[in-house]
Amino acid sequence: MPAQNTARPHSSAQPNSQSSSLPNSQPDTQQGIQPSATQQAKPARRTHRRLLTPPLAQKNGIDPIQLILPLVEELPAELTPNSTAPATIADYLIARFYPNDPQIIHARFNTGEVRLDDGTILTSDSPYMPGERIWYFRELADEPQLPSDMPVLYEDEHVLAIDKPHFLPTTPRGSYIAQTALTKLRVREQNPLLIPIHRLDRPTAGVLLFAKTVEARRPFQMMFQHRQVSKTYRAVAPVPADPAAAEQALSAEGLQVRSHIQKIRDQLQVQQLSEQECAVQGVEPNTLTTVKILRTFTPSAQAVEGWRAEPNLNEKREWALYNLAPHTGKTHQLRAHLNLLGSPILGDVLYPWVLPDAPDRPEYPLQLLAYSLHFEHPITGERVDLYSGRSLAAAA
Repeated sequence: MPAQNTARPHSSAQPNSQSSSLPNSQPDTQQGIQPSATQQAKPARRTHRRLLTPPLAQKNGIDPIQLILPLVEELPAELTPNSTAPATIADYLIARFYPNDPQIIHARFNTGEVRLDDGTILTSDSPYMPGERIWYFRELADEPQLPSDMPVLYEDEHVLAIDKPHFLPTTPRGSYIAQTALTKLRVREQNPLLIPIHRLDRPTAGVLLFAKTVEARRPFQMMFQHRQVSKTYRAVAPVPADPAAAEQALSAEGLQVRSHIQKIRDQLQVQQLSEQECAVQGVEPNTLTTVKILRTFTPSAQAVEGWRAEPNLNEKREWALYNLAPHTGKTHQLRAHLNLLGSPILGDVLYPWVLPDAPDRPEYPLQLLAYSLHFEHPITGERVDLYSGRSLAAAA
């Protein structure tokens, strides 16, 4: 029977009104790209740095960062004018990161917030130590306030499931450190051990799982790695222009979309080969998604304009509420697969084209929702069925 939440009531234990279809039973994993041989060959102190216990406690849900001081021969020429290392660690940090505001670093030293692995407190006068690892808190830039509503869908002593809103990143990265689901939850739940078991892209809303203890991390991570999880997503996008593809997506079996997806460094879009292109080039597809259309509807002219849907794609074409069941977990897989069908998801700023940077449009989020998550609890053995309580605005 489905697992019951003994700590809090579920925010959503049943499917919402968008669809009455049953969740897909195929397993899925959301694994990231495997590290390259070069990455695996790094020294152990760098490869396994996440296993280290930081000598500084979290501050407002944020972990300290670690930095291995470069060897003298690795330092940029502008930091070694006489082919010698900087006199102090503070000199290096200021020259490297804060040349215009050295007081930021001095303040960290003055409060004892720069330390070695063993907890030794460093000062502004501490000499530069090539190859040594130091820990400190970065200076946080002003971040725009992002949505913080994260209802609890399920909780026990091992795991916490929440319903993530659109626009909120899962973990600290890039411009968002404090304004992330992980940071906010650590503060709200008063649990510095929280760690996400999988991730959702910033624009994507829905079910997101966190381990509550160090001991719970590995069993749940292995569950995802071994594809012992079933997921379904909801999306709103135009009906495929190809009548045969649209008919198959409307069938009970759904449309099987295969392609080869590769994430290219420093490129926002993934590189994708269709199944036909794979056959021509002798490349094996590495992704699979079952695409089903739950219902179709005719968008208003106002909706087409508001969602900035391309006229050549959407004029005289109906829109659809899709059920998507990914059987693999490549970067942007669902967004890329619907784009491959000529049906880019509404609100997508990356597909079919990368749009210029612009402020978020809260009224028009990416119409992609991590709708359900199903698994056998790897610790208790209970069946857990989770459903997002959110809906997609374009399908309302």
